Amino acid sequence: MSGDSKIGLQAVSGYVRTGAPRKIAGEAAAPMRAPTPALAARDSLPATRLIGLTGALADQDPTIDVSRVATLRTAIANGSYAADPAVIAKAMVQFHRGNA
Repeated sequence: MSGDSKIGLQAVSGYVRTGAPRKIAGEAAAPMRAPTPALAARDSLPATRLIGLTGALADQDPTIDVSRVATLRTAIANGSYAADPAVIAKAMVQFHRGNA
């Protein structure tokens, strides 16, 4: 069947539409060009750095204050640990604002 290959999803100026494409008088079809290799490499460089940084951070052991953990465990076990909800709420707000 003639012309069936032109029916379906069509990308027109960044928008996708269905149906057969229409030609506008006086409008020439612009050739599609692939991005230049230098531009493509420059755009992927930050992503490559972020992936490398993520891997490096994942490989590091977290810093743990063993004496502080032991102190908190003892205080919780003997019932002397008291959490202050106002202090916790303030710390949470500061953290989410980026002030931590």
